[in-house]
This record gives sequence, C-alpha cells and structure tokens, in this order.
Amino acid sequence: MQEAPEHQSPNSKKNEAEPLKSPIPEQVEAISENISNMYDRFKESEQYDELRDTATKVKEYIKENPVQSVLMSLGAGMFLGLLFRRD
Repeated sequence: MQEAPEHQSPNSKKNEAEPLKSPIPEQVEAISENISNMYDRFKESEQYDELRDTATKVKEYIKENPVQSVLMSLGAGMFLGLLFRRD
C-alpha cells in the first residue's frame, strides 16, 4: 500500500527557507555607517554652508531671470549633448 505524503504546515516551509536568507553582512553595515559619519561631518563643514549659500543664490537668480535661466540650461544641454554624442 502507498503511504499518503505527510502534510507540511506553512510554518515548516517557512523554517526551511530561513537558513537561506542571511542578514546584511557586517561589511555592508560598516560601509553604511562610515558613509553616514562622513555625511554628518560634511554637514558640519564650511563647504556645506557655502554650497547652501550658492544654491540659495542660484534659486534667487532663476526667480529674477527666468528666461535667461532657461536659455542657459538649453545651451548647456546642447553643449553636453554634442560633447557626449555617439557617432
């Protein structure tokens, strides 16, 4: 006589799959922490403040000169398009 196959509960299948999943390797966590620390130091630097000031000035210029800003953007886009064009 044939034996009926054992019924596996969903939990037993789940337990079998767990060893296949591994947590994030420690190296990736260390790199992530290092990048986070570097970003925090950058936010406290003078360069970050200068960058924010420059961004504010650019926004003000765009609001005061919208037509010139669009024309400069188009010109820069065309220049970069020609520069990186594939033949």
